[in-house]
Amino acid sequence: MKKEQSRTRLLTLLTTIVGIGLVAGLGWACMFFAFASPVKRLSYDLPLSFRNAPTPEVCIVYMDESAARSLGQTFGIWDRSLHTRLVRRLTQDGARAVFFDVTFLDPSLDPAKDDDLAAAFKENGHVFIAAASTRDASRTGEMMQVFQPIAKLADAAADWGLVAFHHDIDFGVRTLDTGNEVLASSSWLMAKFLGAPLSDDPEVRALPRWINYYGEVGKQFEEVSYHRVFEADGVRPGFFKDKVVFVGGRSAVGTIGLGKDDFAQPHTRWNKRFAPGVAIHATVFLNLLRGEWLVRWTERQEAWFAMGFGLLLASILPRFRPIFATLIAFALALATLVFACWLVWEKRIWFAWGVPVFLQAPLALGWAIGARYFLEERRRTRLRNAFGHYLSENMADRIADGDFDLTPGGEVVEATIIFTDLQGFTGLSEGLGNPAKLSEVLIAYFTNTTQHVLENEGTIIKYIGDAVLAVWGAPVPDPAQAVRATRAAWRMHVASGKEVLGHQLITRVGVHTGEVLAGNLGSAFRFDYTVIGDAVNFAARLEALNKYLGTRILISDVTAGRLNGEFITRSLGQFRVVGKEKTVGIHELVAPASEAGAMPWLDVFARGVAAFCRGELDDAEQRMREVCELRGGDDGPAKFYLEKIEALRESPLPANWTGIVELTSK
Repeated sequence: MKKEQSRTRLLTLLTTIVGIGLVAGLGWACMFFAFASPVKRLSYDLPLSFRNAPTPEVCIVYMDESAARSLGQTFGIWDRSLHTRLVRRLTQDGARAVFFDVTFLDPSLDPAKDDDLAAAFKENGHVFIAAASTRDASRTGEMMQVFQPIAKLADAAADWGLVAFHHDIDFGVRTLDTGNEVLASSSWLMAKFLGAPLSDDPEVRALPRWINYYGEVGKQFEEVSYHRVFEADGVRPGFFKDKVVFVGGRSAVGTIGLGKDDFAQPHTRWNKRFAPGVAIHATVFLNLLRGEWLVRWTERQEAWFAMGFGLLLASILPRFRPIFATLIAFALALATLVFACWLVWEKRIWFAWGVPVFLQAPLALGWAIGARYFLEERRRTRLRNAFGHYLSENMADRIADGDFDLTPGGEVVEATIIFTDLQGFTGLSEGLGNPAKLSEVLIAYFTNTTQHVLENEGTIIKYIGDAVLAVWGAPVPDPAQAVRATRAAWRMHVASGKEVLGHQLITRVGVHTGEVLAGNLGSAFRFDYTVIGDAVNFAARLEALNKYLGTRILISDVTAGRLNGEFITRSLGQFRVVGKEKTVGIHELVAPASEAGAMPWLDVFARGVAAFCRGELDDAEQRMREVCELRGGDDGPAKFYLEKIEALRESPLPANWTGIVELTSK
C-alpha cells in the first residue's frame, strides 16, 4: 500500500511538473516568437475598447463625400482657395492651432491661390502641414524618402513634419510615430509648439510609445463636415474658439480622390468602423499634449509575468475538481483582465496579458483536467481491480467512480451481514482425507456461494475456513440491502441441492441487519477491508443456531421487517443468545412469496409458539406434532420445541414464564 501511495504521489508530482513546464514555457515562447502576435494585439485593444473619455480640446473638419459634392470637389486636388477660407474662418473664431492632414506637394495652377493660402497661414500663425513619405525595403534595411510641401506654404506654416503611420497586419495603428531620426512628426511639432514638455533630442523622441485611444470612432472628437463651415446654418460663430482643429479626409468609395486613409483602432474589433487617418493624428497629438501616451512592459517583464502566471495555474489547478479548477482559472483570468485595464486607464501601461489569459489559462486548465482524469482513471482502475474479486461489477464500478478512501480507518454504517457455514464440513474433510481434493470441493463451493453474493450486489468480506462473510450496505450505501442479502441467501439454499464433485454441500446461513464499523482495519503494516461489531457477531450466532433449530436460513427480526413482502418467513419466537441480555426475534426464511403455495402449517406453528409462551405446554406440544405431520414428519423448529417441552415437564414452570428460549451455547 505504501508503495502504491508513493507511486501515486510521484505521478502527481510528475504531471504537475510537466504541466508547469508546458504552461510556463508557452508563456515564455509567446513573448519572443511571432505566433502569438494576434493575442498581443488583443491585449492592447481590449482595455482601450472599454474607454470613452472626453476630448474637448480637438475638433475635426472632414473633407468627406458630402462636402466634396456640396463644394464641387469631386475630382483631383481640392481648390486651395477653400483652404484659405477655412483657415481665415478658424483664425476669426480664435482656434488654438490648425493641423492639415493634407500634403501640398505641387503648386496650384493659379499661383495666386498659393499666395493667398500662405498669407492665411501667416495670419493665423499656428498652422501645421504635412510632408509625404515613402518606405523602400532593401537588403541593407528600410529607407524612407520624404517629399516636402512647396516652399511657399512650408515657410508660411508654423512648421511641417511627417504624417506617416506604421500599421500592423490587421491595419491597426498602435505605435505612436513621432518621426524619424531627422524629421519629427507634425503631431510632435504641434504639441511641443502648444506647450507640451517634449524634448528636442531625437533619441528621446524615438523612445517607444503607444497610442492611448480615447473612444469609439465618430464619438471621440467633435466632427464637422468641411462645407458646413461656410454655410449660414452650419457652424455657429466662435465654435472653434480655443480648439485645435484637424483637417483631413474621410474617404468613401468612388468619391474624393484622397486615397485610402482609414485604419483600425481598438473599437474596430466590435463596431467594424475604421478610423480616418486624421482622427488618429488627433489622438496622437492629444497623447503628446497631455502626456498620456502608453508605455509597454519590456519583453523580459512580460515573459516573467507569463511564466509566473503559468507556474501558479499549473501548480494549483490539478488539485481541484474540474468545476472548481474552471472557476479558479476563470477568476484568475478575470483578475488579470481587471489588472490590465487598471494599468492602462490609471498608469498608462500595457502588457501582453492576453497570453496568460487566452493561451496559458486554457492550456493549464486542459492539462489539469487531463492529468486529473489520468490519475483518477488510474485510481479507478486500481480500485476496480482490487474490488473486482469481492464485489459485483456494478458495485465495483460504483466504488471506483466514487471517492473511496483507501487509508486505514472505518466509519459506522448500517449494513446487512450474511454468515454461511458448510454443513458437515468436519466429517467431509475426514472422509476425503486428501487436502487437495478438499481444496477442490471448497473452491467449487466458494465459487457457487460467491456467485450469488455478487449477482445480488453484495461484497465478499472474507472466507473463514468453510464459511463466507458477506455484507450489503458497505462499502457503498444500499437502501435495498436487506432484500438483496435475503435473495442471495435463498439462492445459496437452492444451490445446496446440487452436488459438487460428488458431494452435496448444504449451506446454512444467518442474516442480520444492524450497525457495523466498516473500513480498512488492521495494522499500520497491513489491513483489510472488513466489518466488525455486534451485528456481525449476531449474524454469526444466527448461522450457528441453524443446527439447533434444524433450519437452513435464519434471519433477524430487523431483516425480516424489511423484506417488503417478497419472502415468506416463519417467526420462531423470542430467544436470548449467549452473551446477550436482551431477547431477539428470530425468523426462518421459508420461500419467496412468488413461489410459495398453500402452507397451513405456518399458522399451526404460530399457534404452537403462542401456547408455548403462555406456558400451555400440552397445547404447544399438540400443535408442534401437528406441524411435523403436515410437513411429512420432519420440521426442525417443531422438533426443537418438542425437545424443549419435554425438558420443561421435568419441573414446574417458573412464575415469571414468558416463553423466551435461553440458548446456553454458541
